[in-house]
Formats: sequence, C-alpha cells, structure tokens
Amino acid sequence: MDCPYNLANNRQVRMLSDLTLVGCYNLSVMPEKQRNKVLLESAKSNLKHMAFFGLTEFQRKTQYLFEKTFNMNFISPFTQYNTTRASSVEINEEIQKRIEGLNFLDMELYSYAKDLFLQRYQFMRQKEHQEARQKRQEQRKFLKGRFLQTHFQSQGQGQSQNPSQNQSQNPNLNVNQNVTQNLIQNLTQNLSHKENRESQKQNPGQEQSDGNTSNGTNDYIGSVEKWR
Repeated sequence: MDCPYNLANNRQVRMLSDLTLVGCYNLSVMPEKQRNKVLLESAKSNLKHMAFFGLTEFQRKTQYLFEKTFNMNFISPFTQYNTTRASSVEINEEIQKRIEGLNFLDMELYSYAKDLFLQRYQFMRQKEHQEARQKRQEQRKFLKGRFLQTHFQSQGQGQSQNPSQNQSQNPNLNVNQNVTQNLIQNLTQNLSHKENRESQKQNPGQEQSDGNTSNGTNDYIGSVEKWR
C-alpha cells in the first residue's frame, strides 16, 4: 500500500479499459484526475458491450445468464458459496478503508458491474416468462379450437342423421349450446389458472436482491445509461 507504483491498485479498471486513450503508462499525457475518469469510463463501456460477464458472489445467477446468453447448459449446477478465502483474512477497519481508497476506481466499477449484472439477470427472467406465457396462450388457443372443431363435428353429424328435425322440434338444441359455452368458459379458466400456477413456480430460488433490480427492458437499458 505504501508503493505509489503498485500496479495492483485499480487493476480491474486498468485491465478492462483501453489504455491507448491515456497514452498507456505514460503518466505525463494528461492530469491524473482526467486520466482516472477516462480509464473508468472506458472500462464501463467495454464491460457493458461484453456479451456476458459474471460475479463470484452470484454463482447461480451467473450460470443462468451464461446458459441463456449462449443457449448452452452446464452438466451440473454451480455452487453458491457465501464465503471465500479472502473473507478469512482479518484486517481492521482502518486498513480496509485505506485499501478501498487506493482502489476507488475499482470500487466504482464494481458497483456499476453489479447493477448491470442484476439488470441483465432480471431482463432474462422476464424474457423467459414472456416466452413461456406466449407458449401457454398459443396452447390454449389450439386446445380451444380443437375442442370447438370436435364438438361441432359431432353436432353436425347428429343433425345430418335427422335432417327433418328443426330447432322447434329439438328443444335440447339451446341446452346443448349453453353446455358448449360453459365448457369453453371452464376450459379457458382452467388453462388460465394453470398458467398462473406455472408462472409462480418459475420464481422460487431467486435471491432477495432480485427485488432491487429494474422491471422491464426499458429500465434495463435506461438505468445503465444513467451511469454516464
């Protein structure tokens, strides 16, 4: 920490940014404050345009995002560890604040990365729910159409067997129509209840931090832009 040339400080920002924007390691190209701002903005921009990145503290969300982004599935689920080797190191509060001060660019980049990561996760979850809902709606329309087709075919066959019988001679015709409408209504309601139950089943296992993320595609894009 006492070395002013320690390359460990703000290393994540330096690794993610375009160093040619600041003359690489030539510190005389621009003032330090301007240099830090350019490096941080470059690192944020490069991170934002990456197709995927993960966070160690969100292993399961990281796996979910990877699988949805690249349409690939891991053989086994990731394990979510709440402690790391670094957490076993004991340092006092004064040293911790000094470390955070020396790595202030990395601290800000991490806050941005965490926000962006959770927004991407929420976006993928909503997209998955929308696709599942659309699939259920299409299934419901298909079943409804198939039911109506089968019902009217059977009804038409019954009428063709008795061509001389009209509605006045068949008092059960209106009753049959009411029964048909009730069956269609019940079918629609049952599918709607099923859709709601399946939608609720898709939400368990989410960490509590999900509630702090944005709600919707527009929020996902707009909130990220606010960092600028």
